[in-house]
Amino acid sequence: NINNPVALGNPDLKPETNESVELAFAWQATSTVQANLNLFHYQMKDILRFVPNPDGSATAQNSGRQHGQGFEVELVWDAGAELRLSGNYAQQRSIDETTNQDVGNAPRHHVYARADWRFMPRWTLDTQLNYIADRQREPGDARPAIADYHTVDLTLRNQKRSSDWGLAFSVRNLFDADAREPSPAPGLIPDDLPLAPREWRFELSYLL
Repeated sequence: NINNPVALGNPDLKPETNESVELAFAWQATSTVQANLNLFHYQMKDILRFVPNPDGSATAQNSGRQHGQGFEVELVWDAGAELRLSGNYAQQRSIDETTNQDVGNAPRHHVYARADWRFMPRWTLDTQLNYIADRQREPGDARPAIADYHTVDLTLRNQKRSSDWGLAFSVRNLFDADAREPSPAPGLIPDDLPLAPREWRFELSYLL
């Protein structure tokens, strides 16, 4: 940052490094049920951060390390010729080794569920649920913990077999949840970053 008098650049910076190990299992339980499990661990070094100077400015430095681990489990079930159910659950935790506290902002728990229902020939109704929970603040951020949220989306889709035309009508964030992602602190957005409220979409497509 050449012309920024507060956040100063540093030509001696090294790149951050991230070493990760992942172990994956896939199980085809039956012809209609599949389960997957992923385990992971990572270690980050030389994290890029702006370190405060005595004059109130800050200079970019390779300062900090963190590590984390977690898992994700996924299940897909073809409940019938017209219905597919799927979903996954992920859990993770990351620790800042300088403070020995949660690094913050990332959810410790994430649930995703989806149902695809072909209720009529060439017509499908898709429903998905997204649930984000247990996000901690960054070390030193005194604001209350950010609230959990869940959103539900619906999509009605039509695709004619004898035509290249398709149409879809969807509602995002069906129940108009007050969903927010964490903002930096200190900053000018103290109430975090709001995600989109209820949103209606119409889509018309043509395959060339």
